[in-house]
Amino acid sequence: MNLYPSIFRRKSTRRYESQPLPQQTIADIESAIKGFAPLYPSVVPGYRFVGKTKGKFGQGSFVAEAPHFLIISGQGKRGEKPGELESAGFVYQQLALWLDANDIGSVWLGSAKDAETNNSDNNNDIITLAFGKGAENIHRAQKDFDRKPISEITNAPDDICIQAAHLAPSGVNTQPWYFEKKADGVLVYRQKLKPPLSLMYKLSDVDMGIALCHYALACKETGKPFAFTRNADLKAKPGFIPFGVIA
Repeated sequence: MNLYPSIFRRKSTRRYESQPLPQQTIADIESAIKGFAPLYPSVVPGYRFVGKTKGKFGQGSFVAEAPHFLIISGQGKRGEKPGELESAGFVYQQLALWLDANDIGSVWLGSAKDAETNNSDNNNDIITLAFGKGAENIHRAQKDFDRKPISEITNAPDDICIQAAHLAPSGVNTQPWYFEKKADGVLVYRQKLKPPLSLMYKLSDVDMGIALCHYALACKETGKPFAFTRNADLKAKPGFIPFGVIA
């Protein structure tokens, strides 16, 4: 399935119908996950389905009322293993777009916790994706995206792949990425969050993976190669942390 068109229409869905999706749809989701490209071949975060979570819904005070939740987990304590956070965003944003392409709504939940499993078993959990049939419109026009001016996140605003990354969702809508295009590749930076936000939000690397997912899908759509390498030794950029290189 071509996921690229969903980049330009997917909306975070915050209201759902209570009826669960058919079991065949859940089976189709699991089959789709197996086919998603990883960011790093050696780092593939796991997942499990649960029917109940606890915590806040999105950034407001609403309790999550979706019929399904997919909890993404790693091998260490909440992304302790290098590469797991951005891998979680990269792989499972493909699922969010796949759901959109199949007219199923979804929303990333950074603070939702598994309410079905013993707490001692939850230490490896990274982030949750809620999904189901929307009780609101799950699509939007490109003009309705609330994003920074693209000139604030790149030196190459006409690049199609960066334009796709520009529309990526992020926690608290921080949009923490910067793509600096060079003759031999693209340097990727992550914004340094400031207090109090930096004290409460720890999932910017997941957001970076989501943006890289959009970038990679645009590369695939336009026939360009995509390979990302994490690299903390890029030249310094005020207000940002070196993240990696796209070649």
